[in-house]
Amino acid sequence: MKNVFVLILSLLVLVSCEKEIEFKGEQTDPKLVVNCLAEAGQPVKAFISKSYFFLDTDENTQVPDDVVASLYVNDNLIGAMTPHTDTIWHSWYDYDEEGNPYHSYRLATVFSNEYCPQEGDVVRITASANGYDDVEGASSALPKPIDCQMSVEVTRWYGGYTQHYNHQTGQYEEDSVYSISGYMDLTFTISDPNPGQTDYFRFHLNGDNGISIGDNRWSVYFDYDDPIFGTSLENDFVDFSDLDLRPEGVFTDVLFDGKEYQIKIKDLHFNMDLAADYNPDFYRVPFNVEHLTKEYYNYLNTCNQGEVGFQIWAEPIQTFSNVKGGYGIVAGHTVETLWLDLPLEE
Repeated sequence: MKNVFVLILSLLVLVSCEKEIEFKGEQTDPKLVVNCLAEAGQPVKAFISKSYFFLDTDENTQVPDDVVASLYVNDNLIGAMTPHTDTIWHSWYDYDEEGNPYHSYRLATVFSNEYCPQEGDVVRITASANGYDDVEGASSALPKPIDCQMSVEVTRWYGGYTQHYNHQTGQYEEDSVYSISGYMDLTFTISDPNPGQTDYFRFHLNGDNGISIGDNRWSVYFDYDDPIFGTSLENDFVDFSDLDLRPEGVFTDVLFDGKEYQIKIKDLHFNMDLAADYNPDFYRVPFNVEHLTKEYYNYLNTCNQGEVGFQIWAEPIQTFSNVKGGYGIVAGHTVETLWLDLPLEE
């Protein structure tokens, strides 16, 4: 009898029901959003969009057409920022009254200026549009480049031709694709560029962790298990953009102020398929080691806190913003790219 009661109770829990609830909360007005990540020696680029209420229709997410943006460096007006061709669109399939199957709305416009700030410069961006509050955001001084070296030890390596089953002969036959897998340990030696003050860094794989061209393919996986990263994070999401939603590998120089530190990446797992036309340059993996301004670190750190597992009872975490009158982040960094050559031979 007890088991029957438990079964009935379980079925009641699993029964789905729907009820439309009217939203009676306060709806905030949209504001301009400015995201800019400046780098010394590179032209300045900013992504400008608008905030929108979570119940808004897709049409209300489009960025205003009359946005005007300006660039300042060290409080000196450099000039206007012009709309760029790298506009971000949101598209989906649907049908309107005329039977048109495709809709698209501009989510963000890319503005750029060819001026290249230098190490130590402060970058400030202002933006305005009719019907919106004026906004502005400024970085702290752009950081200096960092010195980082990489050493590699392949700990395990396996290779062999893949096989397929030939139904005509009833036997397994070798394909022309050579498959390689294994593990390696990486050591990244980083030097603190500013002894006596707090510096902020980020270490991550630059790009996708799985790339294919025809029958040629590679992928790598690793965990951020070095003490410098604090809580261990699994690298199951790889960064495509500078302002992404899950930024792993963020750390400070609290453990090595004024000294060198060796970041240990243990048991990086690699998989490769080599076709007859493979190019060795294709099997090179880029790692970025970045020196960050404080506001960029704060932004990445708050994004990380909001992505630590499924916490149903957790308090909402507000993403760091330094844009006055609106939302977004205006920050800076320097990037050191180190290339890892995957072992094509044992």
